[in-house]
Amino acid sequence: MITLLKGTFPKDYLGNIIVQYQLPFPCRALKIVLRTEELERKTAALSHEKEAVEAFLLHCERAPEPEEKERILGQMKTEIQLAAFLSGVFMGNIHRPGKEKRMLFSPNAERTCGCMDIKGPYHGLLKLVINSFGVLEEALPWELEISAEPAERERKERI
Repeated sequence: MITLLKGTFPKDYLGNIIVQYQLPFPCRALKIVLRTEELERKTAALSHEKEAVEAFLLHCERAPEPEEKERILGQMKTEIQLAAFLSGVFMGNIHRPGKEKRMLFSPNAERTCGCMDIKGPYHGLLKLVINSFGVLEEALPWELEISAEPAERERKERI
């Protein structure tokens, strides 16, 4: 079973998108993947050069030196995180940079970095929180995929 949700973050978006999804059956394995189409960090930051220079001028009362401007722009980034909870229990939070945030919960898989070692079966209300701490792009498309593999007993009943 696969569920796919899509959306778009606007430029400068700060906030959360919360998805609540009732798992329809006990699951042996659960995979959650968030994909974004982030630009390369430097390219995305350049679109904010004017605002960065204006902020520097306001706070420092002078224009930034070229190396200061480069350092400021180099620190800017789009930051998106993904947190998961199952029936109120924290499962994990993926906050590393990159276009894909992946969580895998399965008895046969190595624990995903940033996630708890939670044994299945997985069942109940899955709450996913997409946290945005800033979007540099004009628009940032995202796609959330939830894949669930039925527990053995559930699989036999469906056959």
